[in-house]
Amino acid sequence: MISKTSSLHIIGHGLAGAILAETASAAGCKVRVSDDGGPASSRVAAGLYTPLTGKRLTPSWSLDPSLSVLNRFYPALEAILGVRFFHPLRTTRILVSPEEQSDWQKREQEQAAALTNPSGFEKRIRTFFHPGFGAFDIPGSGWVDLPVMLDALRRRREQRGEWGPPDTPPDVTLWAEGARAARNPLWRDLGWRNAHGDILTLRIPDLPPDRIYNFGRFLLPIGEGLFRCGATYAWDIDSPAPRAEGRAQLESELRSLLKVPFEVIDHRAGIRPVALARVPVAGPHPEAPDQWILNGFGSKGVLYAPWMAERLLGLLLENQPLPKECQATRRMRRQRDRNR
Repeated sequence: MISKTSSLHIIGHGLAGAILAETASAAGCKVRVSDDGGPASSRVAAGLYTPLTGKRLTPSWSLDPSLSVLNRFYPALEAILGVRFFHPLRTTRILVSPEEQSDWQKREQEQAAALTNPSGFEKRIRTFFHPGFGAFDIPGSGWVDLPVMLDALRRRREQRGEWGPPDTPPDVTLWAEGARAARNPLWRDLGWRNAHGDILTLRIPDLPPDRIYNFGRFLLPIGEGLFRCGATYAWDIDSPAPRAEGRAQLESELRSLLKVPFEVIDHRAGIRPVALARVPVAGPHPEAPDQWILNGFGSKGVLYAPWMAERLLGLLLENQPLPKECQATRRMRRQRDRNR
């Protein structure tokens, strides 16, 4: 535990590092942030958040506290920064298999108030898609325009004199370097399986832009008839360069699903930092107590980062424990035991 007058050096200004820096600075900590400008998945990611995920439509880990902090943090940050980047927007989930239909029917009975299938809804969806197994709405979802937010936060750090390496050794170094943690000697033993993802920008003028469409992939409206589509998952790939096979996979799925024409405008890709435990990792190194980490968000950084930043500061400043499944010390010891 340190005091608010201690100095923190945050390495990495992607989604996790930027939110951690803002949270720590707002708490009164002496913060410095450095970033080498290397590839960051946050600059490519669509910035989606949703209560239900995966083929089985299960609630995300620690959903309730994460959503509570999300819906407080991002609007407040917009007001501070004077820019708009937070976009609550319902998601329409299109079912593409009998298994998904069965899971939806079970979920509908369990959470009838949360999931909706209003009269005439499927007829409307069938105008634009081939949803052979049904569709439904998921309230409580949306997206964050990450480049807009990250650029505004960098300007804020620079204006406050909090950008760049510290002049003197910090009391604590906090690593938020994304996929590069898997190659960092400090953190590689935590266990990583980073995931490459391709994302397309499409022009689909005939598709209503009033919602996010999810069919195992997503179509996210970003204005002027444009949508982002993604993302693929490919393992054991080191380069963040776009892959031709990733684009082909997305285009093939779109052609089989959409009834309206689309045009590919752009193709980008990135490497998501994915911890083997599939939940974020945070806290001090077991053998270097002045070295801390916040990482491993995968595709759920927008949902988890504000809550996890608050939890990490709670441990750092007030010795409040992290969720046990997130603790870096515990995770590293368990991973080393497995590797023996």
